[in-house]
Amino acid sequence: MPGRHTAPPGARTTALDSPRRRQLVALAAMACAAVVLATTIATQASSADTAVHRPADPLRVLKGTTLAAGASTTVTLPSVPSGTTAAELHVSVKPSKTNATVRVCPGTASTCSNPRTVTAAGGFANGSVLVAPSSGKVTLTALDGAKVWADVRGWSLRSTKTDARDSRYLPVEPRRAGTVSLTSKKTRTVSLSGVPKNATGAVVRLTSAAGATATNIGACATGSSPTCNGTTFLNPSTSRAAQASGVVALGGDGSQVNLYATGGSAHVSIDIDGFYVTASTLPDGGLLAPASGSLDARVISPGSSSTLTLSPPSGATAVHLRVRVSGAWRETVVAACPGTSATARCRSTSLVTASSSAPTYGDAVIPLGGSGGKSVTLTNTAASVKVAPEVLGWVVGGKTVTVASTSATTSATTKATATATAKATATATAKATATATPKPTATATAKPTSSPSPTSSPRATTAPTTPAPSPSASTGTGGKPGPSNTGVPSGVSLKVHDGDLVIKEDGAVISGLDIRGFVDVRASNVTIKNSIIRGYKVSTGRSLVQNTNGAPLLIQDSELFAASPSYWIDGVRGANITMRRVDVHDVIDSVRITGDDVRVEASWLHDNLHYASAPYQEDGTHDDNIQIQRGSDIVITGNTIEGAYNAAIMYSPGLGVVSDVTVSGNWIDGGGCSVNIAEQGRGPIQGLVFSKNTFGLDTRVDRCAIISPSTTVPKVSSNYYEDGKTVAVRQGG
Repeated sequence: MPGRHTAPPGARTTALDSPRRRQLVALAAMACAAVVLATTIATQASSADTAVHRPADPLRVLKGTTLAAGASTTVTLPSVPSGTTAAELHVSVKPSKTNATVRVCPGTASTCSNPRTVTAAGGFANGSVLVAPSSGKVTLTALDGAKVWADVRGWSLRSTKTDARDSRYLPVEPRRAGTVSLTSKKTRTVSLSGVPKNATGAVVRLTSAAGATATNIGACATGSSPTCNGTTFLNPSTSRAAQASGVVALGGDGSQVNLYATGGSAHVSIDIDGFYVTASTLPDGGLLAPASGSLDARVISPGSSSTLTLSPPSGATAVHLRVRVSGAWRETVVAACPGTSATARCRSTSLVTASSSAPTYGDAVIPLGGSGGKSVTLTNTAASVKVAPEVLGWVVGGKTVTVASTSATTSATTKATATATAKATATATAKATATATPKPTATATAKPTSSPSPTSSPRATTAPTTPAPSPSASTGTGGKPGPSNTGVPSGVSLKVHDGDLVIKEDGAVISGLDIRGFVDVRASNVTIKNSIIRGYKVSTGRSLVQNTNGAPLLIQDSELFAASPSYWIDGVRGANITMRRVDVHDVIDSVRITGDDVRVEASWLHDNLHYASAPYQEDGTHDDNIQIQRGSDIVITGNTIEGAYNAAIMYSPGLGVVSDVTVSGNWIDGGGCSVNIAEQGRGPIQGLVFSKNTFGLDTRVDRCAIISPSTTVPKVSSNYYEDGKTVAVRQGG
């Protein structure tokens, strides 16, 4: 079954107990029509012989075995249950050279019709296959030289041969469950949220970020035999993201799985596609049946989507889909979502993370949606990529999944990404400080030296059942801030500025620049607009924009991010700043407020970097979307604020008194608690107002929108969670 997502090198860590966003992602209002391709699947599925699934503790049935090209090995599966129609094998393949494909067939035959395959390109690959064991045997054949491992993870059986654990499939809209940090030879227990009653297993996708040092990750039910740690779910990579999908049995309280890393560390994201639930609890649940059929390949541009219109068998509710992605010039994430458009929750997941070094494969079980229940939509983030989909099977029967409606997605705004800028920065010849001397009304209109691509996806949540907040009328954003209405407007030409920019002229207007450095504002009434600010690799704390003198500064219609992701880099820092329609991502703190008169409106603050350890913080970076260290007369209105590990808004008056802060009409999510109010010995904070905000559910502390000491009492009105429930302030220490 399935495989997926990544954070940037070094990794951002996210909450575990959410139906999310992503995180990885909102591409929230892609407005061009999706490509719709009608396809007929050659072999339709039958559910007659795959009535139930029986989970099993993973058991190694093939130790690492080197096979020459064309060579085979036959494995006898132990303790095959009576009535078994298929075994779920999780196969790991390490190519002897560059690429390798391993074919899995029933019995002792090295060839078979409609074989199940696992393909590795440029490194390890892991895949789950359903294969009918003939006389308890299966044969694995290497079409290219490879080292091969195999584990049994479960069984498909006829419905007449059941026990209490036998289960049927319940597909759900794909969602990001979170990201965890694993260390060598230590077990990490993960509690999944939203697990249905009497679930026996979850269909999950694990994705490890580039830079992992662990050689192997096992995924087992909490409380399973210790021998499970010797099995393999995912082999991480030091050079690129790695992903794998399959069924993990549930243990502990019925919602827990254990992850175990061998040989090093890794940051691993977890996506959920569905659950197996006992047949007695879910008698009308779906039945997963194998099928085969290739779909037309297509190129999906950055920020765009492509809809697959399928020909499912009668009663199908989900499709087991595999894609091969290639041709991306840098890392980009492809997600698969039900229907003809993608919700923010689903876009936060990753079917597969494309690599520039080699083709990559990913698979998932995706609910069907759209008219007649025949559609699945693929979305793409950061670079054009060729996608070749194929159908591996269908879930037949069971209830269809209801997915909140969302607009079709195609970004109309040009966005730059960290990877792109890293390449550009590497070519820069100067980091020397330059002094800006533009006339107050001058704008740059030169042809761009580079063509920035859409950036990482937003982490916005699906629409709440209560009315969503409305941005301030003065912002003119026309909706929830995201990729289509923040950052550099479509059609603006950018001129590259290599190195730092120090602005010393009062009234200067900086426009149309692609700044490959940092900006230091030392003048009054400066405007920065229609520009990208990328920074470069540093080894000490910097902000992409620093308002040094604290005189009035306006930043609007611009994008800020760290070209070389680092725990040293923040977004905007200072006082007396107005930010309007600004896209800030891939930094530690998006905005750090150190004085009075700050207004952040109609902006998109998202996808903060998080590091499990940093030179100055042993417990990891305390990344916030907005951190208020001192100041009054602060207004935060009409923004999308998400994707920080510590807090979306952090009140930490370490530099002085904080007072009179209004937070209104925002979409807010993430963090331990989304809003964290600390007094830090300065006494109660006065004048805090929260009104008409919508809070997501992606917090590490369940339903913790606002936490405050009992001595600080904010004024709270008309704040709701995305599911319509009223937000209350939680009392903290």
